[in-house]
Amino acid sequence: RGACTFSTKVRNAIAAGALGVVVINNVAGDPIGMAKDGLGGDDLPAVMISKNDGAALRAANPDDASADATLHEFVSTGNQDILAGFSSQGPTTPDMLIKPDLTSVGVNVLSSITCVGKGSDCPGDGSGWAFFQGTSMSTPHIAGSAAVLLGLHPTWSPAQVKSALVNRADLVVKDAITGLHDIGPTAQGAGRENLSVAADATTWLDPVSASFGKVAVGHPTSLNITLSNPTGSPETFTVSVTKFTPDTFGGTVLSIYDAGTLSSGDDRITVPGSVTVPANGSTTMTVTVNSSNGDVVQGWINLDGPGSNDLHFAYYAQVGK
Repeated sequence: RGACTFSTKVRNAIAAGALGVVVINNVAGDPIGMAKDGLGGDDLPAVMISKNDGAALRAANPDDASADATLHEFVSTGNQDILAGFSSQGPTTPDMLIKPDLTSVGVNVLSSITCVGKGSDCPGDGSGWAFFQGTSMSTPHIAGSAAVLLGLHPTWSPAQVKSALVNRADLVVKDAITGLHDIGPTAQGAGRENLSVAADATTWLDPVSASFGKVAVGHPTSLNITLSNPTGSPETFTVSVTKFTPDTFGGTVLSIYDAGTLSSGDDRITVPGSVTVPANGSTTMTVTVNSSNGDVVQGWINLDGPGSNDLHFAYYAQVGK
């Protein structure tokens, strides 16, 4: 990996007399498909291996090596829920609001590709299928999930669909470099979507997160979150706070990858101990941020309801003078 294209790497290797190229991924997770840049001169066997496998290869440091490969059309590696190293992050500028709202699958996704008007080698084997990554993959996953929810619940509004996906997501995404550490709300939002859980939503939040933006030191600032309950029974939620504190873990994870630690409670955030939403009605919950220091206040507020009706939403504030 690095700054130049994969084709440039291969051309450089050819110029140096190489017989093949092994590219080591510089982030955690699986290797990705290496796209050509279309400039030619890069016809040499090339493969990408994972960061961990690359470290093992370097540690072995053999004088010479051979490789055997077994080709699998599909394989599950267990590297799910690691943030892609190229994933965009918030907050937005200049208003400093939480983005993304949530995350979804976007690396090594097998997708259809149109071969209309193209040669028999499209996209290489003529099958009309290829592996892609990026928002071009994660966005269709979310759009498709929204379509499924509307199919199951035709009367849901766009705001209700959004809340079901966002506020019932799974907080399981780990950092891009090591794949071991938790990441903050401006890297994963409310977490990775969980469609099966979203489909059972009976409570919705509006807005789906508490984005305070820029807040003055020592100046309490409040936001209201509206909870709606369409069922015939009141719903009571216990409210708690999970604080996110950024950490580079001894310099092993650059700060731009937004890794850190989670802890229970945040004395800079005030929420009620519980909230009850009336049957077929709604109520408002007030969230207040107040810090005596110039810092970033961030984390998630958890609503633990009856049965499996649990929700959470992200909070974020930049506190300064």
